[in-house]
Parts: sequence; C-alpha cells; structure tokens
Amino acid sequence: MAYKDPNDPRKTDVKRLLTDYKYANTERGFVALAISRRFLPSVVASRGGHVVHESIDKKEFWRLYMNHIIIMKEKFPESDGRLCRYCEKPFTFVTKLGTRGTGYHGRGTQNYANFSIDRWDPKITYQTNNIIFCCGGCNDRKKNSTPKDWENFTRVGKERIKL
Repeated sequence: MAYKDPNDPRKTDVKRLLTDYKYANTERGFVALAISRRFLPSVVASRGGHVVHESIDKKEFWRLYMNHIIIMKEKFPESDGRLCRYCEKPFTFVTKLGTRGTGYHGRGTQNYANFSIDRWDPKITYQTNNIIFCCGGCNDRKKNSTPKDWENFTRVGKERIKL
C-alpha cells in the first residue's frame, strides 16, 4: 500500500505504487481493502462511531461475501454471482491510479458500479445479520434511510396510486 508520509522514500517508489494499484483493481484486492477500511480507527471516527461489532472479524466479512456470491449465483445462474443485492447489476472493482482512498462524489475513485458494503439498518453497526453487499450507487442512494422509512415510502406510494 502506498505510504501517506510525503517524506517516506517508499512513496516515490513507482514500482510499489503500480503494484498497489494493480492489486486494488482486482476483486480480491478491492474487497480486502473495503473490508479492512471498516476496522480503521480513523474511519470509525469519521462515521460517527459506526464501529464493527465485536462478534465479527475480517474472516467473517469474507465468509459473508462468499455466501453472497453463492446466493446471487443461485438466483441468476448465468452470472458469476458478483451482483449488487439491491439492483442486481454486476459489481466492478476499479480505482484510478493515484486517487485510491480519496472517497466518493468525484473526489476520487468512486465508480458507482464498484463493490460496496452496506448496513441494512443504519442504526445498527456492522453485524452478521446487518451486512449487505451492493454497488456504490445503491449504497449512496440508500444513505441513512431506515427500514421504517421504506415502509412509509411504500405506503405513500400505494396510497398515491389509489388516488
């Protein structure tokens, strides 16, 4: 991984930067980095304390992801199972050279088809029964809405149709 200290001689090591870039653009690298970010203290602080539940570790995230692939492959046999749980479109695992880790919304690497990890209920932390693998676009659209909000949106939508 590229080093953050601008004075670190390893930061200018082009070969190392290219190796990191190639790894980050593989499924394994992209998913591993996405999972690892959930455990960084700086990310926890920036997310208002959305810590990973003590009952889940990185291996459990990987197990859940592999189960997700199996479930989606059973649902869509013609696919490889690497599909968004919400929109059911294929994931991508793409970063731009030199911008990895700079975030969403045009500030960096975000491709809305990229793999993302969502919390089903944003009021609950990352737990085994609260993790959904989806694309960045669906995760971004969902934001902080809750299951109760979805019930209300559905109710209003049905009432609107009846009028």
